[in-house]
Amino acid sequence: MPTRPGRHFRQTAALARKLRPREVYDWLQTVGYFPESYVLPPCFAVTKHRAFGTPLVPHTKRDYSVPVRELLPIQFPKSDWTDRTFGVVNPDVHTDIAILIARNWKTIVKTLFPTDTCVLSYSFPIPVDRRAPGTVGPLRAGRMIYEWIEMAERDLAAEAFRYRCLFTADVKNCYPAIYTHSISWALHGKRTARKRRRDFNLVGNRLDKLFQNANDGCTNGLPIGPAVSDLVAELVLAGVDSLFSKALKKNGLASRVLVVRFKDDYRLLAKRSEDGRTALKLLQASLRTFRLELNEDKTEPRVLPDGLFRPWVSQYHAANPHPKGRYTYRRFREVYLSVVTIDRVNPGTGVIDRFLADLVDQKRSLRLTLKPREIDQALSLLLMLPTLRAKVMPKVLAIVEAILRSRPTLATKRTIGTHIGEWYQELMERESDNVYQLAWLGYFMTSNRLDEFLPKDKPKDPIARAVRTSRFSALGSVPHHTHFRGVIAAAKAGTMLQHLDIFDRTP
Repeated sequence: MPTRPGRHFRQTAALARKLRPREVYDWLQTVGYFPESYVLPPCFAVTKHRAFGTPLVPHTKRDYSVPVRELLPIQFPKSDWTDRTFGVVNPDVHTDIAILIARNWKTIVKTLFPTDTCVLSYSFPIPVDRRAPGTVGPLRAGRMIYEWIEMAERDLAAEAFRYRCLFTADVKNCYPAIYTHSISWALHGKRTARKRRRDFNLVGNRLDKLFQNANDGCTNGLPIGPAVSDLVAELVLAGVDSLFSKALKKNGLASRVLVVRFKDDYRLLAKRSEDGRTALKLLQASLRTFRLELNEDKTEPRVLPDGLFRPWVSQYHAANPHPKGRYTYRRFREVYLSVVTIDRVNPGTGVIDRFLADLVDQKRSLRLTLKPREIDQALSLLLMLPTLRAKVMPKVLAIVEAILRSRPTLATKRTIGTHIGEWYQELMERESDNVYQLAWLGYFMTSNRLDEFLPKDKPKDPIARAVRTSRFSALGSVPHHTHFRGVIAAAKAGTMLQHLDIFDRTP
């Protein structure tokens, strides 16, 4: 009988095969161009791109003169001490990457979804829509979160009774560590790719060259953020999975383990502990062939049912048993305090994100009801959350915007403007450490016409400065590619809640 992960994998493969190359290209060039919605404010959006057709840079068998460009770095705070660097690809180079992927879509899908694999991936980056086969769905970040939950807490849990142990592992520094030559290895096989390494008729060799020259000629690392990187990382990991699958079969383990993967996160159910340990050794060997390695700190075995579910989820349900109900200020405060406690016990998890999402219904209306005298207190509590988890900054501001729009009085504007203006001024004193926060705060204040509360001095960083000036030139002028719109125009196109599709839980 097919497993639930197996059915999910085959269903996704069928939907991927039905996508039309032109639609894949258009999505990669628009929704997929910038990182996910929580990274950059809504003014960073592609509103015009080159029509699907021939690449900008032609190739011959021995020549492919892709111009060398640098990535535009975007620093995203992971913790108080470390940043994660996202990268935006030069529009011309990105256009040729998207064209090459779309024009070779059948080959890409065949590589991503081999029929004989033992590793079942849940991280196909293009949002296919089960209700409308052949079309790209509306979600990006929200859908990927749904896919992770589907894998880790639904499908694996349904299969777990057949096994005894759960092993979790992930790839160390996956995107920065990917060797661009391994793109061709995954698409054509290592032997063929090496034999024809200077043959640009091979799709993999052209993708290799494009990703190298998008990143200043470097052969190590994919830019984090663009959907084309997500697709190519999936290709490389699918190559790893193919080697791993062959090793599992050769060692008689294919029927004794169930392996799923979400991006670089592997989960392995095993009938015996020794089976799981052997399988992990085989996975390590397969990764080494592609110049990757496991993250030793995050590789651990557990005896089932331990590890199937996130521990903070049950704690959150106990603290907030009716998350879809209305929130008075008193209820909001009590749940808030419980969430902060849960986050301290389970740092780096999604409990704060979950709480913020529950404050908004499917129609993107607030479930939070505040009296005028309670706005100050609620605002103060909300604005402290990004100090615990930087990633929630946009979601907090989206909720504050909804509060402002539900009660657009002068007193509310003054309260919100004063709070955030003072915070912005404080962050400007250490601009280089706070670019992410300044970009989002600047967008919020400018889009909601609260500029009077901001200092006159503007940030020097091109991202944070763009939201104050509504001008952005860091990617240069590209006639066929418009990747920025004015802040007021972005605000008229939709609210911050609409931009952050993570609030939409539709699968």
